[in-house]
Amino acid sequence: MVTPSLQDINENIGVTVQNGQYLTLKTHRMTGVVEKHIQHAVESILDKNKQPGLVTTLYTILKELVINGCKANQKRIFFDERGLDISNPADYQRGIDDYTKSFSEAMALEYGHKAREKGFYVLIDFQFDPSGLTLEVVNNTSIAKEEETMVREKLKKAMGYNDIAEFYMDQAMSGESEGAGLGIALIIILLKGEEIDPNLFRILIEEDRTIARLEIPFTDDFISKREKSEADS
Repeated sequence: MVTPSLQDINENIGVTVQNGQYLTLKTHRMTGVVEKHIQHAVESILDKNKQPGLVTTLYTILKELVINGCKANQKRIFFDERGLDISNPADYQRGIDDYTKSFSEAMALEYGHKAREKGFYVLIDFQFDPSGLTLEVVNNTSIAKEEETMVREKLKKAMGYNDIAEFYMDQAMSGESEGAGLGIALIIILLKGEEIDPNLFRILIEEDRTIARLEIPFTDDFISKREKSEADS
């Protein structure tokens, strides 16, 4: 079986975007090739809808979300291999400590292959039209209660930052590690920089999957999924 080349896949992405309003990409780990596919998808969609100025911001956010999704799946495998229950607070803390200490690029590559073998994946769903773009990054594992609490707290706290310097200053004063919450803070700051309502970024946690959803209006006619659900209720 011949493996499609980077150019072949990017050409298919371009054709799909030009001929429709939906695009789905699937991956098990983040690699240089996957990054190129994501970038090409973002460029194609935004060019089609005359929003090329958003390419860098959207690509940066999307890359962060896909990496987070892949890591979440890899952590689940890591816990399972060690017989740890990710929903048990004691097991969770022990597993996270071990995972953090042993994490490396080589490990990410190894566990990316394991994710494929075990059926763990990350889906990137784009839905777009001239009024706006809805982007969902879905990984088919849920997260522990401890992790959900931390994510909610980081998201709430990130809403108060207006630039990355504020984030680092806050981290230094609180004594937290520099990396803690950086991804979420970066997303919120980037959205504010583009004058996009950060409340259009949401994290939805379900029993068997986690969804990071970002909605980007292109025109005043755009209606978010939250607005639609409120109108229907």
